[in-house]
Amino acid sequence: MKKLLVLLAAACLLFGTAIVASGAEKYPQRPITVFIPLGAGDTSDVFVRTITPHMEKFLGQSLVLVNKPGAGGATAVTELAAAKPDGYTMSWANLPTLSILPQMRKLVYDSKKLSYIATPMEYEYIVYADKGAPFNSLKELIEHARKNPDQVTYATPGLGTTNHMGVAWLAAKENVKMRAVPFEGNPKAIAAVMGGHATIVNTSTTASISPFQAGLIKPLVVMSGDRIPFVANTPTLKELGYDFSQYSCLGAVFPENTPEPIRKRMEDAIRYAVEQADVKKQAAEKLYVRVIFRNGSEYKKLCQEYWNIWGEVLDMVGLKSK
Repeated sequence: MKKLLVLLAAACLLFGTAIVASGAEKYPQRPITVFIPLGAGDTSDVFVRTITPHMEKFLGQSLVLVNKPGAGGATAVTELAAAKPDGYTMSWANLPTLSILPQMRKLVYDSKKLSYIATPMEYEYIVYADKGAPFNSLKELIEHARKNPDQVTYATPGLGTTNHMGVAWLAAKENVKMRAVPFEGNPKAIAAVMGGHATIVNTSTTASISPFQAGLIKPLVVMSGDRIPFVANTPTLKELGYDFSQYSCLGAVFPENTPEPIRKRMEDAIRYAVEQADVKKQAAEKLYVRVIFRNGSEYKKLCQEYWNIWGEVLDMVGLKSK
């Protein structure tokens, strides 16, 4: 009898595995809803819309893109986490949503339990001021902030984003007071600076290149690791002697318990998309982002690494939840 029960249990396990595998082989059979964590015109939005047609070709189904800005990206991931783990609801997520915000406040999702699909790109960051600002370099900005304590404001695409945390780190390092002002996405944060509603903005290349080329904003410092071609004369933080560089990336996640074959299929779709020549050309020449593909396990490991790195920054600036 005992042997029979063992055989039945094994048969059920094999049958269940076969069902999952069979479903994954046919996946997807209908359109997939895909959340974008920031607004139209933001780096995430533009990049996702660039690679989506190639992903659709690979999958044989359409991806229904839905912008869900708010709470530094947490709005999109909150809705994603509550969805069925059947592969028909996916969200793009920025690094802060998974590695910073959960350390700042209690969220309804556990970022460590999500199903990590892949990350295809990294962001580049630049601090800008309005073209008429009374300073032209980071050194002059810091001096201005010392003379005008708590009067310098910096626009961000949400509290807890790396855009916010990078400047918070700099202000703490220099012991100057600067206030963060959140907006829904980089385009609105840049517009706030141009409209005189904020002093500076730490923003992405994709969102800032048009107003920069139009002469509406001026760069003060590159926050990411290397110089950026379209602001080639602007130094990086590290070149100015700071032991810091800002890092973030865009990745994709499914809800917890999404079957591995389905997760892998979507991972392969993203890999296929970023291998296309036109995507590489767009990324390099128009978006100024780095196309660097990491699979699901590499992506999850990266988020854990930056959980620790940004956790130290949160401690430094007094924003880590107790």
